[in-house]
Amino acid sequence: MKLNTAKEVWIARIIAWVVIGAVSCGIIFVTTFMLGPTLFVIPNLSDKIAVAIYCPGAENSSTQDGASMPTTSDPNGTYGHTVEITCTFADGSTQIIRNEQFALASIGGMFGLGGLCGVGLSIPLFLAPLFLIRKKKEISPST
Repeated sequence: MKLNTAKEVWIARIIAWVVIGAVSCGIIFVTTFMLGPTLFVIPNLSDKIAVAIYCPGAENSSTQDGASMPTTSDPNGTYGHTVEITCTFADGSTQIIRNEQFALASIGGMFGLGGLCGVGLSIPLFLAPLFLIRKKKEISPST
């Protein structure tokens, strides 16, 4: 879009950025809460996220999946499986990531990755008005 004055250009860009801001909020919301949970289907991604958060610099890790257990004290409540990860470091020391830590890291990590994908999609949208909305070039009269 070519406009006549610099003031018109900046007004148009600001209006575009407000609209893009609203659209970007929707994009980030959708990618966080729809794309994020779908990332759980990628094998071992939640394990890698938990190890990266709780055991940075670990040489090796092993995962032990436990039995399904009740998640509440109610006997008719929901059940969930347990996971415990043992990280081994270069000096031979080990660290254990408990089930609660694993759950926080994997759930937060998946939603966080979904949100980052949304931010990655939104940034080019915010840059677009700088390139698309410009001032008309003045044509010099030929003599």
